[in-house]
Amino acid sequence: MSPAIKPKYHQTSVEEVSDRTRVDGEGHVYVAPTPGAEEAYVGQFSAGDAEAALQYFIRKFDDLYNRSLLLRARVATQADSSGSLRTALDSLRKELEAGVWVGDVESLRGILQEIESGIEGISEEEKKQNEEAVAAKIAQREEIVAEAEQLAASDPDNTHWKTAQAKMAELFEQWKTEQRTPPRLSKSQEDPLWKRFREARSNFERSRKAFFVKRDKEAAEIKRAKAELIAEAEKLSSSTEWGPTTKAYHRLMDQWKSLGRGPRKTEDAQWTRFRAAQDTFFSARDEANAKIDAEYAENLKKKEEILGKLRELMPFTKPDAVRDRYFKLLDEFEAAGKVPRGDVKRMERAIGEVQGAFRDAQGAGTDTRASARNDRQNDMVIQLEETIAQLEDELAAAEKAGDDKAKREAEDALAARRSWLQMLTSS
Repeated sequence: MSPAIKPKYHQTSVEEVSDRTRVDGEGHVYVAPTPGAEEAYVGQFSAGDAEAALQYFIRKFDDLYNRSLLLRARVATQADSSGSLRTALDSLRKELEAGVWVGDVESLRGILQEIESGIEGISEEEKKQNEEAVAAKIAQREEIVAEAEQLAASDPDNTHWKTAQAKMAELFEQWKTEQRTPPRLSKSQEDPLWKRFREARSNFERSRKAFFVKRDKEAAEIKRAKAELIAEAEKLSSSTEWGPTTKAYHRLMDQWKSLGRGPRKTEDAQWTRFRAAQDTFFSARDEANAKIDAEYAENLKKKEEILGKLRELMPFTKPDAVRDRYFKLLDEFEAAGKVPRGDVKRMERAIGEVQGAFRDAQGAGTDTRASARNDRQNDMVIQLEETIAQLEDELAAAEKAGDDKAKREAEDALAARRSWLQMLTSS
């Protein structure tokens, strides 16, 4: 205890009480509250003279007095709770009122009253602190409840349930910890919060169970729908109708993707079967296309040879002299057939350059040559128009059959013939 608070030691002298006390021959001690007032019996001390008897009872009073001073110092420093201090005060008062003392009893009563006032101050401060602690405790519980309610109200389809469930369990542990930690809330304070928290947990659990029931049902439906797609894919795997079947597989793939992922245990196995059926068909189609491309490669080789012969006629300084040879080679170029798709544009550009050079050379000739050229050109226009009409029929048939490969080939050939016709008719 600091020196500023440490109580002074109280000691009553015999002189202070001599005018109010009396000791008889047998050591019995009497005291009057004030000089001349009625005496009260204190007790007997036979182990000494009258002064020794007074000293004995004075020491007992001073002991009580000094214990009171010590308690006052404890109150001043708030060394204990108000409850503990009040218990000590009650004990001192009971002890004081239970006996008759040799000493300044009124002064001691004043000290005890001062102590009581100090304890009241401590009690008020404790009450204020407790109210603040309770408010903080309620706020903490409210925060737990609000977070639980937020989890319960979250969109089931966008909730990571494993994480959310762990968080809800964590909130429950926080709730139990708050219950065990003082200050304790009253029933009226805690019950409404607990009701909300319990309801949030129940709603959360219902949503979680409903989500997984729904997901299992959807997964079973996806599994069934994909089984139907697999059956259809496997049925188509031996088809040789390349165009329509390719479209059918594209449709099946779009449907597969739109279904989403199925049950984890069966998704990979189902995808393996579905993919295997596609691979069987597309491998056969690619093999057939490879054979066609091989045939077209021979056509490409012939066309490149003819193109080389046409270029040998260039520059067309005397177009009339090479006209028959030129148009004969053009007919051979056309008759050579289709080329692989990757070479179509290249060959169109090459033959177009030769044709353009020949037209330019014819434009520089005489009117006679122009007339002859026009006759020959008219024949080519008629031939191209007939070829275009035939290719248009082939394109319509390919579209009707859903044959993508035949459709692309017809479109490429049509584009080339129409380009040639445009060049002829615009010259």
